[in-house]
Amino acid sequence: MDGVVGTGVSIEPGGCTGPVFRIASRLDAERISAIRSHEHVVLVFGPNASAADVTASLDALTPQPVAAIVLTTTEELADFQGLIDADRLFYLACGELSQRDLDALVESALASKPPNVSLDLFLGMGNLRRMALAQSVPELADALRAAVTKAAGAERTRCVLFDSERQVLWIPNESESESTAVGLVSFILRTGVTICLPRLGEDARFDLDLDDPDGEASDRFLGVPVRASGAVMAVLVAIRPADEPPFEPLDIAAMEAVAAHASPYIAAWLGEPADDGPFRQRALREHEQPYSVGPEPLRLEPAWTQRATWFAIATFVALLVAFVALKGWLQ
Repeated sequence: MDGVVGTGVSIEPGGCTGPVFRIASRLDAERISAIRSHEHVVLVFGPNASAADVTASLDALTPQPVAAIVLTTTEELADFQGLIDADRLFYLACGELSQRDLDALVESALASKPPNVSLDLFLGMGNLRRMALAQSVPELADALRAAVTKAAGAERTRCVLFDSERQVLWIPNESESESTAVGLVSFILRTGVTICLPRLGEDARFDLDLDDPDGEASDRFLGVPVRASGAVMAVLVAIRPADEPPFEPLDIAAMEAVAAHASPYIAAWLGEPADDGPFRQRALREHEQPYSVGPEPLRLEPAWTQRATWFAIATFVALLVAFVALKGWLQ
């Protein structure tokens, strides 16, 4: 029957740091509830586990991250190929393992590791293209909101930007100036900490006008920082109403993957301009122009052209002197 793996590293649920569940067949509702009470668990299926039972159990727990160790038979081995290809198994063994070997696998599975944050899983090509081709800050903000909607399955999203010159928060096409002294968004900006709340109104940092102006205090909240040029320059927010499921660890991983991908774009549009590049300011100005204007030829700044002129003259004089010296030496 279902039970606890006999390891020294964990016990099923309630008494230890990393719960390990032994699953003889499919999970029932009671066991699913127990597993969901933990952030990360190890499931040991078998012996003689079938691919159908393992798949059904993992599907029932989606999107919670679990490490699945499967002990099966030679006859069933080929049926697990789909789960292996989808990277849903931690380890697959044909037959029983010794307690020592099983303990080693469990300890490895319990070792902290980040959830799967592959951009291919959370961001489609359309979202990536919109970010890359954004022609203005509002367009980039809209692209990021669309990416967050897909990644976290949110009903409403926000992209709150930080104006380092004015030291205020602002939301494109919505608000030009918000204080950085109140609200969860401000807290994320100040600390760089991701915040996930099952109910907004129960948190002392919550400010309705900034954090969820179109929602309710009962809404579910997930906010992640976007770091650029060594500082937090934006905050991405996902909101769900109270009648929808709370955000899970996989949602947090998805949001942080979007934020990581957004970082270079945020840096390009909101970061400090470089003083030593001859093309940067012209290039950025061209980005801000509408499509109908057409591309502007890149030109060197006057300071660079003046230096180039003096450099050309100096080079010509040096060559002339060298030529005269060479001619005198040959004579």
